[in-house]
Amino acid sequence: MSYKRNQLIGSCFIIAAGIFGAGPLSATPNLYIDFLATPATSTENTGVSGRLTLSFSEDAGIDYLTLTITNTTPLSIGSMWTAVGLELPDELTNSPIFAPGGAGPYFTHLNYNVEAKPFWINTPGGYDLMLTQDGNFQGGNPIGAPAAGESHTVVLSLGITPYSPAELSNIFDEFYMQATNHIAIARFQVVGSGGEGSDKVIGVHVPEPASNVLILASLSFLNRRRFRQVYKPYPGS
Repeated sequence: MSYKRNQLIGSCFIIAAGIFGAGPLSATPNLYIDFLATPATSTENTGVSGRLTLSFSEDAGIDYLTLTITNTTPLSIGSMWTAVGLELPDELTNSPIFAPGGAGPYFTHLNYNVEAKPFWINTPGGYDLMLTQDGNFQGGNPIGAPAAGESHTVVLSLGITPYSPAELSNIFDEFYMQATNHIAIARFQVVGSGGEGSDKVIGVHVPEPASNVLILASLSFLNRRRFRQVYKPYPGS
């Protein structure tokens, strides 16, 4: 085996160990949807921002989607994140519901096919999934919502699906990359120094980091190499 090939294999092990050393090899990369208020993506262009993190897991045959809702608005602006809507891929045949104990401290209501106004921030048929405090995307009580610099987490049950967490992550990732309509919407209230502003912001899918692609390719290479070492056909077979 050549020196360069040894280097490549060694690099694969180092990369995989660095990423997965703290957890199982079945761990899947997170997906991200970012919200940044600009003239093109928001109704008020207030400068608020947020990040929605999606991660997938499975337990006892049930698949779960964990949503981490992080308000990244600069403290100099300030805001409360009061609602978030999300489009879902067609591969999901069951409507997500809160997992047992999965509702967050603020996001306790889950609605489906919710229209967002004005029309240009909506998506055909309304957003498949909407998380709010009281079922009201347009308004709602902001008390207790994640403020600038804060995060809230909810866990949704996807029911029994034929997919692994890694496959679900890929399905969602490809769906958002190929989408031609809006994929997510966020509602912010108590915006600005006086807390009198509000905004509605369209979400944008963040492409998967190149490092994650390299990790998956490295693991695939190692698995193929391991198979060739374990399975050695008899001569002439």
